[in-house]
Amino acid sequence: MQGAGTGTELTGAPLAANPPAESSLRHRAQRAGAAIARQPHLMAIRDGVVGVIPIILVGSAFLLLWYPPWPGLSAYLPPAAALRAGYLACAGLISIYACVATALSLARRREADPAASATVALAVFLVAQQSTTGAGGGPALSFATLGAAGLFPSFAAAILSVEVIALFARRKWGIRLGGGAPDVVVRSFAALIPSALLIGTIWAVVHVFGVDLVSGITAIFRPLVRGGDSLAAVIIVVLIDSALWLVGVHGLAVLAAVRPLWLSALAENMAAASSGMHPPHVFTQEFFIWFTWQGGSGATLALGILLLFARSKQLKLIGRAGLVPAIFNINEPLVFGTPVVLNPILAPGFILAPIACVVVSWFAMHLGFVRPPYIEVVWTLPAPAGAWLSTGGDPKAVALQLINLLLALLIWWPFVRRYDRSLCTSEHCK
Repeated sequence: MQGAGTGTELTGAPLAANPPAESSLRHRAQRAGAAIARQPHLMAIRDGVVGVIPIILVGSAFLLLWYPPWPGLSAYLPPAAALRAGYLACAGLISIYACVATALSLARRREADPAASATVALAVFLVAQQSTTGAGGGPALSFATLGAAGLFPSFAAAILSVEVIALFARRKWGIRLGGGAPDVVVRSFAALIPSALLIGTIWAVVHVFGVDLVSGITAIFRPLVRGGDSLAAVIIVVLIDSALWLVGVHGLAVLAAVRPLWLSALAENMAAASSGMHPPHVFTQEFFIWFTWQGGSGATLALGILLLFARSKQLKLIGRAGLVPAIFNINEPLVFGTPVVLNPILAPGFILAPIACVVVSWFAMHLGFVRPPYIEVVWTLPAPAGAWLSTGGDPKAVALQLINLLLALLIWWPFVRRYDRSLCTSEHCK
């Protein structure tokens, strides 16, 4: 969902001017949302998370084939060891890719050398790893801390490295070559001292003084990931998203700080499923997309269906135009065409429908009736297909998704009916 809303009357006609209190609230919310969304470190982490989505999607495909929904398919697929190798090369090393993507994003904002920023950030992240003993008896790095468990340390390594490199560049510290040396060589020598300082310091802290930075940083954020699985946390996410959209602010843009937690939870679910274990986390973006926000924020697929049966010509037209996009989780035509933004009649449905869906889904997964999502799926799939695939082919996930759709229809219905009547009064519906 993208874009910004515009104020409208309850009849759908544009307002000449928003009421002062309403306008002030909306502007304050937009300013606060923009300030959070523009925070450079959050933006870099958000870009890092978004940047690894293709890798997660490919890794999810390998994992889905490794453990196919129908075991009989294994006879027609490549060997399990080959599929496991593909999964480990993608999702198993997700922290490495996230580190590079985050460093590149922040380097652009700090106007630092992108190549030096990415390579130094990766070196800092890798030198912070505790070595283990491999199968052949030699030293090795653990997949565990290069995968899901290393996400937050990788973000920290990227931010620290870029900030130090940018500081040296602003202060003009370091080795400066003249005499017409190639630009790539000049940049390489300029980054030499900050690179040596960063890598040497982290190496000494971890391997000389014995401080496990990766485990320490992970432990700091562990309560956030675990706390995200609580019922209160998922309800808060839905409330924030709905409240922001109702004043015309893009909810997920402001919830960028939650994306790393979602990615961490998904990666841990994938790691658990790859070991034959039950996925431990509910708090993933797939949980919200497929089981809470059907059709987009506010569970607006139900709204689109109900608009088809409205008496108002305006609402019926919007329903026809917006239903097909909503099936593929694109709901701007419904949110801004109906409109839902700044509409006190429809606002309760926009808030209550996803809350009901998130509560039912949370209990269904925590009680073991439905497997939590552990497969990254393209978000534009129709909801039943997305729910089925994201849970590794759990048929009960489709049943839960349909129950939630019915629940959303029941919650939306009285508000849509009331709004339809108000528009019919002005349209003189027969």
